[in-house]
Amino acid sequence: MSRLNLAHLTLTAAQNIQTVDEVRRDPAVVKAAKQFAEDSAQAFRSGGALVREAQSSWRRHSPSAKGTGTGE
Repeated sequence: MSRLNLAHLTLTAAQNIQTVDEVRRDPAVVKAAKQFAEDSAQAFRSGGALVREAQSSWRRHSPSAKGTGTGE
C-alpha cells in the first residue's frame, strides 16, 4: 500500500487555491459574473411578470368570471 505524500498534497492544494483566486479576480470572469447577475435579476422580473399576466388571463377566461354558470 502506498503512503500519502502530505508535503506534495499540501503544495498541490496551495497551488490550486492560488489558481482559484486568480481565476476569481480575472477581469473577464468578473465581467461575466456581473452580466450573469444582471441577466438573472431580469429573468426573475420577467418571470414574475409572466406569472402575473397568466393569473390575470386565467381570471378573465375562467367560467365564473364570464357569468356562464347556468342556463346557456
